[in-house]
Formats: sequence, C-alpha cells, structure tokens
Amino acid sequence: MRYRFRCEYLGSVFFGWQEQNEAGTTKFVTVQSELQKAFAIALRENIRLVGSGRTDTGVHARGQCVHFDWDKEPLDILKVERSINGLTKRVIRIRDLEPCAGDFHARHDAISRYYQYTIFTRPVALYRDFGWECGSVPLDLEVMEQECNAFVGYHDFIHFCIPRNDGKTTFCDLSEFRMERVNEYTIRFHIKGNRFLHRQVRAMVGTLFDIGRGRYPKGTIHQIFDNQFKGERTWAPPQGLVLENVEYKD
Repeated sequence: MRYRFRCEYLGSVFFGWQEQNEAGTTKFVTVQSELQKAFAIALRENIRLVGSGRTDTGVHARGQCVHFDWDKEPLDILKVERSINGLTKRVIRIRDLEPCAGDFHARHDAISRYYQYTIFTRPVALYRDFGWECGSVPLDLEVMEQECNAFVGYHDFIHFCIPRNDGKTTFCDLSEFRMERVNEYTIRFHIKGNRFLHRQVRAMVGTLFDIGRGRYPKGTIHQIFDNQFKGERTWAPPQGLVLENVEYKD
C-alpha cells in the first residue's frame, strides 16, 4: 500500500532535503535521511521516502509532500505520526498521513509548487532566521513590484539557476510572482510555478534586490532572459525561502 503525508522542517539545520551518499554511507545530514531513520525505528523496517522536490541547504518547508510504500498490515495513522514527530527532535514535523492511490507519485504528479521568500529592510531580532535581513539598504519597492511581472509565464530560466546538467529542460511555467508589503520593514514574494530549478527562486529574488537598490535598471530581467546581460548578480540567501505548498489534481 502507498501512503503520503505533508512535512515541514527547519531547513537551517539540514543540508537540504535529498539524501546524499558517498561510498554507501550518508555524507551529510538531510531531511530525507533523518526522516527515513525515524520511520525505520517506528516501523521496525527500512522504507524509501520520495519527496515532491529537492529543497536546497538552509531552505525551509511547510508543505513538502512525501510518499512511501508499505506492504504489511495497514498502518495506525495517528500512532505513526506521533512516533515520527517524537523522534525528529522538533525540527521536522509530519501531518496528514494517509493511504493514497498506488500510482500516486509525490514528485511526478505535482501540478504546482508554491514558495514564499521574505526580506527584512531593517535589522531585526525576531524571525531573522526566516528572512533575508538587508539592513537599511534603500529599495525602490515600486520598481521591484513592477519587475516581478517579467517572471510570470513560460520562460527558459537557464540564467536564473545553477544547471544540474541532468538533461532536463530549463523551461518553467510561473503562474504567480507577486510582492506583498507585509509591514513597513517586511516584504514577501509569493511565487508559484509548475517546477523550479536549482536555486532559481534565490536567483530571481536576488536580481530583484539588485534592481531595487539601483544596481541595475528596470528591464534587466528581460535582458537576462534574452541573454543580453553579463553583469554579476546577487544570490538571495536560503533562510528567507519556504516551500509552502505542493498542489495535486486530487
């Protein structure tokens, strides 16, 4: 039987989602490897977890979707949830564990991923581990808000990522890229698309930051898409990024 669940985790204490092996041993502590250890204890058997996508080192998640197969007696859902959440040291939490269709796939069946990225425009003490603290750098929020629209649509994001050279397409379809002014010192980007590349969101936000502080002019994003831009750009740090939700047809 196949099961799925939602997972949230504190990305700052992990080297990303995906398990990383070297010579048959775990090299880094990742969310996937820690969760699989917890499930092995709770179920007394090793299982393989499949996530909806790979979040980078330091990136948080609130709505990662995960599936796994279990060929024995049906699981006691509440008991397993309590066991896993008791074993993961309060930096990982699972919820909504449920049986699902046998052909459901957390990654391949996803129709959209929704991220949020938070920037603080003044020094902060609270929530600084969940946002990019830019200090007192003046930003032209009007221009940044206008430039967000350039990302929406079907584009080749090869110049907004670190290519993995895995033969997969670098085209993505973004249905939303919106900037919200939460308060006088907090701005939040809402970003939704069918798929995302390695460090793509951080590259996009970093470019908006460069435009907002006047390093590059309005229209720079179109220049980058057209391969007409050769300047260096800022990479937004990982702690401001949260995978909020993954959507499926069901």
